[in-house]
Amino acid sequence: MEQRRLRLLLFFGGCIFALFSAFVLLSSEEAQRREALLSEDAQYRPVPFSERETVSEYPDTESVPAPVDEYFKPGEGMLASVAAKLSGSEENVPEGPYVAIVIDDFGFSRIMAEEYEKLNMPVTWAIIPFQRFSSFAAERANESGIPYIVHLPMGAREDPRWTGSRPVDRVDSGMSREDISLFLRGIMESLPDAVGLNNHRGSRATSDEQLMDSFMEILGDYPLFFLDSRTSSSSVAYRTAVEKGIPALYNSVFLDHEPTEEFMEAQFRRGTAIAEKRGWVVMIAHTKNTTLNFLRKRIEAPLERGTLVTLPDLVRFLHMR
Repeated sequence: MEQRRLRLLLFFGGCIFALFSAFVLLSSEEAQRREALLSEDAQYRPVPFSERETVSEYPDTESVPAPVDEYFKPGEGMLASVAAKLSGSEENVPEGPYVAIVIDDFGFSRIMAEEYEKLNMPVTWAIIPFQRFSSFAAERANESGIPYIVHLPMGAREDPRWTGSRPVDRVDSGMSREDISLFLRGIMESLPDAVGLNNHRGSRATSDEQLMDSFMEILGDYPLFFLDSRTSSSSVAYRTAVEKGIPALYNSVFLDHEPTEEFMEAQFRRGTAIAEKRGWVVMIAHTKNTTLNFLRKRIEAPLERGTLVTLPDLVRFLHMR
């Protein structure tokens, strides 16, 4: 009897040990996999060099639309409907200048969404639609109170021309209004809590006046603001949005297209200098581990002057001026 009991104890003890060992091994493998993904910036799909023009601000010429300060005035219409969708009141408007950072390319990596979710900094996520983890990123953003916008694919100069023979996967020159409308409707159904939209790539599309005219008219049916990512110095997207009465901003600095801390710090200081001069600035970064580490360090170094804000808060604060 005693021997039987001993055998049972040894058997169950061995089972427990085996289960524990398997758990430790799986945990170790998951930790190693996570570390490898982060260290190599896996899942990050960089914008081609030709799509990474760093445009500090619109040229100072008469052809440029009215300054954004003139555009963001309290009133009726689309601007009022967008402002109504954004939370907050005039009582909690911080002192400027305002610095808004947008993180592009959510949707490719679950781990990047989880890691950026822990970042204790006011940023705005830009989620590419219809990717494996687009819905997951939107869920995490909603759960954590992080505002997100649609990171809308648009045609680049090196892309094949639109012929209508392939499924719609981007807004591009040659598309009909119906194709644009159906594409945008499907995107907004997949990311219903987006508060705005910016372009992913898009050097050809945003430079096409006819396309941008049609696109902004369609976008006007949604309570969204538009951010011109400025991947091309010939972009007319911001100007067209303003002409169509859509609340609009534009990017001034790409923060991380060189993955070194020295470069990102220089770009960040360049952006804050623009904000001090103009009153606000938008900078774009990406879901890269090197960028995440830089922003973590940046949290510990407050701005010398001004306030970090989310993109929807920037729209609201400028609207209240």
